[in-house]
Amino acid sequence: MYRNFAIIFTILIFLLAAAAYFFLGFGRGIVLKKATVTVKGHEFQVQIADNLASRTRGLSGRDALAENEGLYFIFQKPDMYGFWMKDMNFPIDIIWIKDGKIVSVTENAKPEPTKSLFSLPIFYPSDPVDRVLEVNGGLAAKYGFSAGDPVTINF
Repeated sequence: MYRNFAIIFTILIFLLAAAAYFFLGFGRGIVLKKATVTVKGHEFQVQIADNLASRTRGLSGRDALAENEGLYFIFQKPDMYGFWMKDMNFPIDIIWIKDGKIVSVTENAKPEPTKSLFSLPIFYPSDPVDRVLEVNGGLAAKYGFSAGDPVTINF
C-alpha cells in the first residue's frame, strides 16, 4: 500500500512541476545553441530548440524577431508535431521540414491573446516532420518558400 502511494505521489509531484514549468513560464533563462539556416538562398540566424524545455518555451514572451532571425526546432524522429501561439506577441510563419526539404508552410500564424489557453488553435504540418523553422510572419510569401525547397543548417 505504501509503495503504491509513494509511486502515485512521485508521479503527481512530477506532473505538478511540469505544469508549473510549462504554464507559469519557469526556465526562461535557458541558453540556446545558435546556427545558420538557409532556405532558397536566404539565411536566418537561428536559435536551436532541441530539448523539451526549449521546444516548450519556443518564441513565447519575445517581443519580436529581426527579419533574418528564427527559431529552429529539432526532433529525434518525424511526427505530426503540433504548435500553438501561447504567450506570443507577433505573427510567425511555421516552416515544416523533413529530410532537409520543406514539407509545408503555415503562413502568418497570429497570436490570439483574448483566447483562453485551452482554446488556442494548434497548428500541424501536412505530413510528419523532423524539423521546424519559425520566422516572422509574411517572410515565407515574401521569399516564395514552398514545399520541396531545400533547407540547410550550419552549426
